[in-house]
Amino acid sequence: MSGFRRSKASADADVCGVKSGLKRLLSAVVITAALSTSAHAQEKPNVVYILVDNTGWGDFSVYGGTTPTPNIDRLAAEGMRFNNYNVEVQCTPTRSAIMTGRHPVRSGTYKVPFPGEGKAGMAPWEYTIAELLSDGGYKTALYGKWHLGNTQGRLPNDQGFDEWWGYPNSADESGYSSSLQRIG
Repeated sequence: MSGFRRSKASADADVCGVKSGLKRLLSAVVITAALSTSAHAQEKPNVVYILVDNTGWGDFSVYGGTTPTPNIDRLAAEGMRFNNYNVEVQCTPTRSAIMTGRHPVRSGTYKVPFPGEGKAGMAPWEYTIAELLSDGGYKTALYGKWHLGNTQGRLPNDQGFDEWWGYPNSADESGYSSSLQRIG
């Protein structure tokens, strides 16, 4: 990303477009959830998003898998499922697209960052769904793998999460649970 430069006006225009798109998506989710809860129509719905690496469509029993996953099945039955999407070939671009609502190439996160490549990961100016939810009065937390940058200014707490408990890169890099960090 050393050759990646943008003008302030271009970055501002992109942020406005991303905010608008993320707000429309979140509005649709919140409105749908609010309409589906008659007893608590005045309360904001809880938003729980689960992203799991290295699984297939049929690994969970709710999607026809043979391994029982009753808790996931219950979440799927009681919540909203989004199951028409595209993922990238690596986790970093996929996570970036989910966090920003933008194609990873636009944010410079089109591949997994390797050591020695400088400050890699999601740029601090990216507007994330965590920031959108925070702006809407939600408390936000991320538990588990981040893999969108491992330097100060590019960690979850710098990208809108109130709390983060997890590891900055891939789990296979540490091998020990002592690598987990709790910030917030």
